[in-house]
Amino acid sequence: MNRRQGWVLLSLGIVLALGTGALVFFLLQQQQRTLSVEAERMAAEQVAPVVATMDLPVAARPLQPGAVITSDDVLMKPFPLDLVPVAAITDTISLRDQILIAPIGQGETFSTGKLAGGEAGTISQQIEPGQVIFAFPISDLLTQVDILADGDRIDMLMTMPVISADGTESHDVTAYTLQNINIFRVLRPSLEADQPPIALLLTMTPEDALMLKRLKDSGGKIDFVLRPITDREPVEVPPVTDEVLVSRYGLR
Repeated sequence: MNRRQGWVLLSLGIVLALGTGALVFFLLQQQQRTLSVEAERMAAEQVAPVVATMDLPVAARPLQPGAVITSDDVLMKPFPLDLVPVAAITDTISLRDQILIAPIGQGETFSTGKLAGGEAGTISQQIEPGQVIFAFPISDLLTQVDILADGDRIDMLMTMPVISADGTESHDVTAYTLQNINIFRVLRPSLEADQPPIALLLTMTPEDALMLKRLKDSGGKIDFVLRPITDREPVEVPPVTDEVLVSRYGLR
């Protein structure tokens, strides 16, 4: 072996030694990082133990009374076991095709007290004893402009022809009739904001419901007026006839 060959072999040995050292250093660094990450994970588990949770159905978006619940309205969300509401519905099957009787916010759990129909309860459970619900179609301008809301109180005005006592003539009379009527629900065909109401669900005594039925079927003109929310007192307003208009305003 000449001198040149010796230098070549020596150079190769040095390169191999350096490569081996670098590889060993790299592997030791990797092992150290792995051990460090594992130690941090174990420390985190000791500081913050895993909390047991369960998935509950919640509202995917705000829902209003009268909405029929579909799969698009529900998503599953994990809740810590100690924070699960007592009355919360835990499965989506119980929600299928149910009707809401109370508003639910986005992310809020469902409960049987906010559902109508099926095993979750019915609207009849919301009616006070001695009261009934009367469905009245939207007819006058006040209800058409869509300013009424659930829980509002309204009075009913009516103009209808009245036959004189001797039966010889008929004249129109406008009267302040049923008062302090509670709007249980303003019904809409859907939850779309541009959908106008189609009917009012009114709670009243059976006697008032019978009177409202007779007034509605009489063929007269019905209008509602909105009461202040704090005003529940009856008012005494005499009926208005053509004679009253002439007497008060001098109409001819």
